[in-house]
This record gives sequence, C-alpha cells and structure tokens, in this order.
Amino acid sequence: MMDRPNFTSLCQSRGLNATADILILCRSEDGLPPPPPVPGGYKLFMAVNDFIKLAVPIIFSVGFTLNCVAFYVFSRTKLKETSSSRYIAAIAVVDNVVLLTHFLTHLSNYFEVPVFEIYGLCQINNFFNCTCIFLSIWYVTSLVIDKFIGLYWPVKKSDYCTEFRAKCVAVSFAIFSIVFYHYLVWTIGPTERYGRVLCLPMEGLAETYDKLNNLDYVVVAIIPYFTIVILLCLMIYKVCTLKSFVRQVNGSIRGRTPSVSRDQELKTMPLVLAVAVTTVSLGLLHNICRIFRVVHPVALTGGVFLSQVSYACKMLLYLITSERCRDQLLDFGRQLVRHVTTLFSCRRHSDTEPTRFISVNQQTDRSPEFHRIIEGAV
Repeated sequence: MMDRPNFTSLCQSRGLNATADILILCRSEDGLPPPPPVPGGYKLFMAVNDFIKLAVPIIFSVGFTLNCVAFYVFSRTKLKETSSSRYIAAIAVVDNVVLLTHFLTHLSNYFEVPVFEIYGLCQINNFFNCTCIFLSIWYVTSLVIDKFIGLYWPVKKSDYCTEFRAKCVAVSFAIFSIVFYHYLVWTIGPTERYGRVLCLPMEGLAETYDKLNNLDYVVVAIIPYFTIVILLCLMIYKVCTLKSFVRQVNGSIRGRTPSVSRDQELKTMPLVLAVAVTTVSLGLLHNICRIFRVVHPVALTGGVFLSQVSYACKMLLYLITSERCRDQLLDFGRQLVRHVTTLFSCRRHSDTEPTRFISVNQQTDRSPEFHRIIEGAV
C-alpha cells in the first residue's frame, strides 16, 4: 500500500518519472518546501487515501473469514472429491496469506505500527506476499485449465484432471515459488529513511532486485493473464456452440445430447468464469502500473486496493454461482447451530441441576440385596 514515505522513495527510484500529482509528496532532505502541487490531483489522492485507511481493515476481516469458510467447504465436505475443489481450497489459503501480508504493510504505512522494525519480518512479509500472489494467480489459471480440459475433452478428464494430479500441481507450484522468490530474503531489508523504517532494497543490491522483479512481472502479470483470457474466450465459444447444439436437438426428434460429464462441466462453468473474470479485471490496474512503471498515486493505491478485494471476495462468487456450494454451506451452518445449541443446553442443565453425590454407606443402607450378596460371599 502506498503512502507518503513510499511515494518519496519511489520518486528517487531509478527509471521512474514523477508526475505533477506526486510532487507534493517528494520532499527534499534539507527541509525545503516542495514544488506547488496540482490541487485537484492531491485532493483526490487524499480522499482515496482516507477511504483506503478505513476500508482495508474491513476487507481483511471479511475476506479472511470468507476464505476460511471456503477452505472448509471445498476441503472438508462432499465437494472435496473433484480436482477443481482442490484448486479452490488452495486459492483460499494463499489468498488469506496475501491479505495478511497486505494488512501488516497497511498497519505500518497508515497507523505507524512498527511492523518492519521487528528483525526478519520485513523479509518474511515480502517473501510470503510475493510467493502467495504468484500462487493465487497460477492456481486460478490451473482451475481454468482444468475446466478447459473437461469442456473440450470430457473423456480424458478422468485421466488428467484427478484429485491426486491437482494436489501434485499445487505442490509443484508451491515449490517453484519458494525457489523463485528466495531472492527477497537477501535483497531487501528494513531501511531507515525520513525518520521511519521502510522495507526497501538494500544498498548495492537495488540493480539485482530490479532485474529479478522485472522477471516477476512476466511470470505473474503477463503469462497467466494472457493464458486465462485466451482459454476463457475458447471456453465461451465452446459453451455457445454446445448451447446451440442442444437447442437444435431439442427441436428435432433425432439427435445426440451432450454427455453427462460435459453437462456437468456446463453447470460448473459459471463459477470458473466468475472467478477468472473477477481476478483478471480487479488485478489489471495494479499489473499495468507495475509493468509500465506508472507512478501515479491514485492509480497505484487504487490498483493495490482492487487486488485486495479480489483476494477477499471469491467466496461470495462461489455462493452466487454454485448451488452445491450453497447447499454445503447451509449444511455446515445447520451443524454449527446444532452443536452450539447442544453445548449451551448442556451447560444450562448442569447449572440448574447440581450433581448429587451419594456415599457408599447411603447406597448400602438402602439396598438390602447388597447385604445378602456380601453374606453369601463370606
């Protein structure tokens, strides 16, 4: 998340040209007043900044909870038996990590919480942030590829799109991300500038960081986005073709209806379409700013905020587009209410009716059969 100190560092970074809107944020170290800003742009930035200061904690709280529910629904219920559910559960986990790392940065930038003054937290926070952003977009891409195979080759889906293969793909991407982003551990660190501790590239390693960061643009912002867009276009074309074919079959006596597996793919198509379109559209502005190095305060701040919304709202998309997801969530809600009511009823019963302890003498005094048993034993 961008604030005044981060914009100041951006103004002094290599290859970045500050616009008129950002000049007021670029203060010199000798205390000289900044150049006159553009009033409209600065007011707009401050309005956006004040909104995001309060909105990000809400997005984090709501999104973290929804992702936990999504992970449970797609990994602990009947929906876990499909390969796409494994990808959705993995997306929920990495999205929560991204939200958490963004929230820690937000606390440091907007509420002046000394997050990055803790030793090692600067490197760990950036490492997990970049790693999980990579995993999130590539898990969404894997979900789209899984649906693409089931739509175009429904017979081969049982061989290529299994639950075990989905787990292998998820683990492979996780291992690759750890190896790829290990440079964040030794190229950045806490740096004190303008009276604050910021998480910036270390001296002498800025050029190395820039080169590896440029490669990150290609891996995260270009390849998966183009893959998702191309596959979505092909899938939409296939769905339109199948719908036209079904209408022709229903209008004639003879005809071969689509297979059961392909019909199932058509039912789950809205879920994948909604997740993919939302991910691409909400992350587009932020990726454009990264690729073309746009140093506009409103664009940068708004792009990061929209990307956070995409990490927090996927469970709502599942509920809107999937009837099975709604059913499983309702069952989970019923079980939760049943357990809670049972727990409270047991506690209330134990409070109103205290436990009665009966001594051994009282038990033996009231049962003459006990004396007969003892006498017979002797």
